[in-house]
Parts: sequence; C-alpha cells; structure tokens
Amino acid sequence: MQYVKISFSSFERVALRLSFAVVFVLVCCTAGLKAQTGSTPGATETRARRAPATSGTATVGETTTNSRVKDGNASKSEVAGQDETGRSVASKRPQNAAKPDRVSVLRAQIVDAKTGTERVRLQRTLVDYLIALGRNEEAAIELRAMLSTEGLDAGSYYNIGNGLARLGETEQSVTAYRKAIDSRQGNYPRALNNMGVVLFDLGRLDEAFDAFVLAIKQQNFRYAEASYNLGKLYAARNEEDLAISEWTRALKVEPGHVDAAVALARAYAITGKPGLGLEVLERTLKRTGANDRLEAARDEISSISPRK
Repeated sequence: MQYVKISFSSFERVALRLSFAVVFVLVCCTAGLKAQTGSTPGATETRARRAPATSGTATVGETTTNSRVKDGNASKSEVAGQDETGRSVASKRPQNAAKPDRVSVLRAQIVDAKTGTERVRLQRTLVDYLIALGRNEEAAIELRAMLSTEGLDAGSYYNIGNGLARLGETEQSVTAYRKAIDSRQGNYPRALNNMGVVLFDLGRLDEAFDAFVLAIKQQNFRYAEASYNLGKLYAARNEEDLAISEWTRALKVEPGHVDAAVALARAYAITGKPGLGLEVLERTLKRTGANDRLEAARDEISSISPRK
C-alpha cells in the first residue's frame, strides 16, 4: 500500500491552527454557561446542604434555648453555642465568674449524700466551718435540722448536743442529750454529765443532780469530771462537806485535775483549813508542773487567815 504525502503551505498551516483555537474557545464558553445556570447534576444539592440556616424556626433535631431552660439539661452542642455562620464555637467561662464557696459545696454534698452516716458527717463539718466563720446562727439552724432527724445513732445526737450547748441553745442541747441517752437505753455517762452541766446552768439543780449521780454510778464511781461537777452543785447548795468529798474523789481518780484541785483548795480555805488547801495545790503542781491557775490559787490561799 502506498501512502500519499500531503503538504501544506505556510498560509494553510496558520489557518488550520486558528480554526482549532476558535473551536476550543467556543467549547469552554458553553461549559461556563451551563455551570452558571445550575445545569450540572448535583450542584444545587451540594450548595443547599452547605448554606447556613437563616430561618428562626427550629427544624427537626434542633434544640432551642427555651427547651434548655425548661429541662435544665443542656447538650454539648447547646453549651458550645453557634457563631454567625452556624458553626459550633466553644463556650468560655467569664474570667470574673465566682467559684462556689465551701459552704455551698458542703450543702450540695449534704443533699447528694447516699447514706445517713455520710450526711451527718458532712453536716457536722458544715457546722464546724460556719462556727469558724462566726456564722453561729446558721450553724444553730443546721444543728436544729439535724436534731429533728430521726434514727441517728447515739454518738450523732451527743455531738449535736455539744454543738448546741456551745452556741447557747441550751434547751435544744438537753433534748439532743436525752435522745443520745435514750438511744443507749440510758447508759451513756458522758451524755449524762454534759446534760447535767447544761441543766445546772439553767438552774434545774434537781435534774442536774440526778444526771451527775447516774453518770458517776455508771462509771463505777470513777468519773472525775462528773464528780467535779457534782461537787460544784453541792457548793451551790452550800453543802461544803459534800462538795469537798466529791472533789477529793475526782482527784483520786485523776490526780492532775486542775479544776478539782483549785475548787478543793478553796473549799478547805473558806472552811478554816487553808493549810490543807495548800497541800492539795502543791501535790497537784508536782504532777502537772508549772500551772498559772494552780499558782494563782496558791498565792490567793496563802493570804487568807484561818477562819476562827
């Protein structure tokens, strides 16, 4: 087979190239017009999906601010929020936002407590903290609320009584101590002694006497603090001999009991036996070492003339 060689002049080659260039430009213009009119498949769907929503009406799946306020549980996207383009943006806590104080934290923990024991422990912590802050009235309110709780253990009622007594809530503290004593079927020497002190301060001496005597008996007559308090009660009744007997008992049980030693020494002094009082103070000083109260009582009694 024989091939025919075709040759073009220079003019013909230039004309051919211009024809190809015109055709290429026409094809490109046609494609551009189609794209502008949206005739390309899929272009409308993609643009609509990417466009930010401008309507104020929530569509399915959207959460409005009102729904977050109503149920109080904001989703992660709600907390983040949206910017003007509809994209999620992280929410930032204002720099001046106040952190919850310890009182608020403790109150929240009390509400969320799983057991009664845990709740009482947190309440006691709150009461101690409020007292430390000087907010005694709030502390008293907390203690009264605790006192109204039924089914607490004896130790809890005892501590409530101590707290109320510290705050001057004497009647309420007596109630707390009685609950503690009843919880142990009447056998709670420390609660009996503390209740006796409050009753003594209230001037209810007969009730205080019964509480002190029962506390001493329950400790087999070896309860120094209760004996000291009973001695004070006897002294208030001007029964000095009985007072001396109880203070002597207290020092036998607890030789370093400073309050009992001072009370006994003064009792000896006012009954005309200052020498015995000084002996009591010297013995106690040997056990306790230097003590301002014992030394002051010694100086005081040394200046007293024996009663004739």
